[in-house]
Amino acid sequence: MTEIDFNSMNMSDIFPKIDKQATCHKVANFLKWTLPRMVRIAGKSLTDLRSPNYDGMPKATASGNSTDARIVEKLYAQEVIKRTAEAMGHCDKDCREVLDMLYLQDYSDTMCYMAIGYSKSSFSHDKKPQALLQFADCYMLEDLRVKAS
Repeated sequence: MTEIDFNSMNMSDIFPKIDKQATCHKVANFLKWTLPRMVRIAGKSLTDLRSPNYDGMPKATASGNSTDARIVEKLYAQEVIKRTAEAMGHCDKDCREVLDMLYLQDYSDTMCYMAIGYSKSSFSHDKKPQALLQFADCYMLEDLRVKAS
């Protein structure tokens, strides 16, 4: 294994600048469309994701007639769910609350900012983007961050 010389590196080498707007869009798309699909494929529900008892362990399929590709698909979907739960758990309390309401409880933006007590402007320009960017930093199965050009 090659050793990394951190003395000859700077932060921008390791953490390149990201396009915040594109990253927020990519994360929102993931949480709104990809995550629910993975939940369906895994045979779970979004409440399983909110449960503190979620263990993320792969479960055996009920049918013995599944093809290998279908089994792999289901296992990958379960891993996406596990990593999503971990990422949300690593976000700060306010961001976790926003992500939970918007993507697990299916609140609209309006319902969310009114329930939490933010102004529309503060929510749209600060709180929601902050939650999406924190999630992108914490999600480790794939890189949801979009590098700035």
